[in-house]
Amino acid sequence: MLLEDFYNFLSFVFAVDEINQNPNILPNVTLGYNVYDSYVDLFRTVYGAVLIFSGNTAQYPNYNCDQYGVLAAIIEGMSSSFSIQYANIFGMYKYPQIGFVSQDPLQTNKQKFPDFYRAVPSENTLYDGVIALIKHFGWKWIGIIYPDADSNINAMKIIKNMLDQIGVCIDFTLTVPAINDYSLQRIRQIKYIINKSTANVILVYGSKNDVYYLELNVKITHIPNKIWIHTADYSFRMINHVNDPVVNGSLRFILHKREDPNFIKFVQEVNPSRFPPGRTFTTWWDELCENRCPFNPRRRNCTGVESGRQILYSHCNLRFTGMSYAVYNSVYVLAYALHQLYLETPLNERLLDQRKLTFQDLKHWKLHKYVKKVNFTNRLGDEIYFTGDEIPTWYDIFNAVYLPNYTILAQKTPRSICSESCLPGYRKSSREGQPVCCYDCLPCPEGQFSNETDATVCMYCPEDQWPNENKTACVPKIVTFLSHEDPIGIALTFIAVLFTISASAVLGIFINYQHTPIVKANNRDLSYLILIALMLSCLCCLFFIERPERVSCFLRQSVFGITFSISISSLLAKTAIVVIAFNATKPGKNLRKWVGAKVLKYIVFMCSLFQVFICFTWIFVAPPSTYKNTESEIGRIILECDKASAIAFYIILGYLCILGSVCFLVAFLARKLPDTFNDAKLITFSMLVFITVWIFFIPTYLSAKGTSTVAVQVFAILASSSGMLGSIFAPKCYIILLKPEQNKKKNVLKGTM
Repeated sequence: MLLEDFYNFLSFVFAVDEINQNPNILPNVTLGYNVYDSYVDLFRTVYGAVLIFSGNTAQYPNYNCDQYGVLAAIIEGMSSSFSIQYANIFGMYKYPQIGFVSQDPLQTNKQKFPDFYRAVPSENTLYDGVIALIKHFGWKWIGIIYPDADSNINAMKIIKNMLDQIGVCIDFTLTVPAINDYSLQRIRQIKYIINKSTANVILVYGSKNDVYYLELNVKITHIPNKIWIHTADYSFRMINHVNDPVVNGSLRFILHKREDPNFIKFVQEVNPSRFPPGRTFTTWWDELCENRCPFNPRRRNCTGVESGRQILYSHCNLRFTGMSYAVYNSVYVLAYALHQLYLETPLNERLLDQRKLTFQDLKHWKLHKYVKKVNFTNRLGDEIYFTGDEIPTWYDIFNAVYLPNYTILAQKTPRSICSESCLPGYRKSSREGQPVCCYDCLPCPEGQFSNETDATVCMYCPEDQWPNENKTACVPKIVTFLSHEDPIGIALTFIAVLFTISASAVLGIFINYQHTPIVKANNRDLSYLILIALMLSCLCCLFFIERPERVSCFLRQSVFGITFSISISSLLAKTAIVVIAFNATKPGKNLRKWVGAKVLKYIVFMCSLFQVFICFTWIFVAPPSTYKNTESEIGRIILECDKASAIAFYIILGYLCILGSVCFLVAFLARKLPDTFNDAKLITFSMLVFITVWIFFIPTYLSAKGTSTVAVQVFAILASSSGMLGSIFAPKCYIILLKPEQNKKKNVLKGTM
């Protein structure tokens, strides 16, 4: 027997006495009552229902042998399964039933239960309260224990669905007996599952009787490192000894209670002789005052008791009064309904039978009209909220930090999670075969980021941005290009300027020694033209080593193509004139008219003009522009000339390779001609260098990325320019500057240089 039930009984008696003494409620009518104990047994519950119909002494279904009064209604405090059975029985006779315990939403259906009324909110509000509590503390990993009953099974379906919607996972769901049917093996199994669980929070869903048996057998509140959420409105101390440790920080949902000073006085002064004698009342009475007031009319008080050992059960501590306030309200709801019926009954009917009122004629009461007249404010369900005083304090078992003097330095809200939260920069990866709350944290792939905790996917940055080092946010990409400030750019600039100066120096030497035999013998005009073209080709590399712009993109390819075409066509002209001159000396050949300066200029002009035509066709068909390459290098934007510029470059390069191949072939064939002024061997070598450089350039260029592609192109231009400059003009400069005695006409004519 639960002590709280005795508080409920006393609250019931107190409310009836208070109504009977109130002249404004049911004047000239006295309320009486019969009390039946269900013993948490369905058979005894039905047995009690038959006693209510038949009378207090015998069981005669469909017969009423009660001589003391008319049955007006039933006020019951049973669990939902028993309450539904009572509603089915009393519904047949249209008797109103007021429940102050059952919160089953099924009983809200007026079509199935038209005569059932409740003094407590529906479980739908309790569902919201459980979800709000779990969400408030951020718990994501919980266990659930509930007694095996139909109402609890239906409630679990709803709660699990609501938990799933807020991202809470369930570690285990444990069904326990709904009655006191615990075997030793079952108790061990329950404890094993609870201790094995990694969840710190466990929801215990069920009525107080169910929880009573669970705690009595398993003693769940003694299991450490667990927070228990109880939906049953009961005191933790009702089944624990005063000295037993109870786990701190457990939570329970309670209905609104009001401590009435008159009720406290009533409990302290009520005469036990007014109750029927028996072992049950005697036991309750002794427990109510902790054996300090035997079962007799002696008045009880708390004088001198407060300073003694802690009082938990007695009437001196009424913090835990169970459902007594709901019982009190239930009686008043019924009284107001009867009072309204009394006022609506004609006076002549009341005079005919002043002893009792006939209530059976009213089939369906409208009790809900009078609920608003009773104080139901601040009920759970009107508003779910948590205040500072209601938030529990969790101690060392849940992350508290203690100093040497045992003072608490810091104390955090207990956590209940399956996996630690994934920080920004990581994403969740579900574990196979486990709930979604159990996961691994994987870093975001290259080029992706996550800026929130517990991200499920990593996102891509905008095209002009890139994840930072921690992959938690996007930062602007570094805009880069081959510039004069880069080490490679500085080196290439230095080499380009050096080769330009070298070509200028050679040109200066040739101009200074233009009247010497060796300069005259190599066609001064073509030599000057080749040297100027090589100077320009080296200088055009500076267009590559700067920020790409529309003009520079055009100039870099055009100047490169035109200057190289001039150089190669000039070499082709020099070689071709040697072949023509040799063949002109043969008998029967009429080629003397092709030996002269006009032919040389014609060859150079026509070969170079075709390259100019390619360049201007490109600028009109697909004008160049800058292009932001965001894919070549990680975290960088490479400024390049667009793909149209690259196509034009390949066309220009293709023509130069064709021109160089023709020049190489002609020079190779003319290398052994008996001509004193023949440079065919040097030209053959220079063209071999040119072709080799550009053959190796193509695969290197295609495999390079970013600024390396521009650097490779510049290197190829400088290498081929230096090859032509060194192979053709270096030997001549050596003779002019270091061997001037050989720079004689007789030596040139004899070919002894």
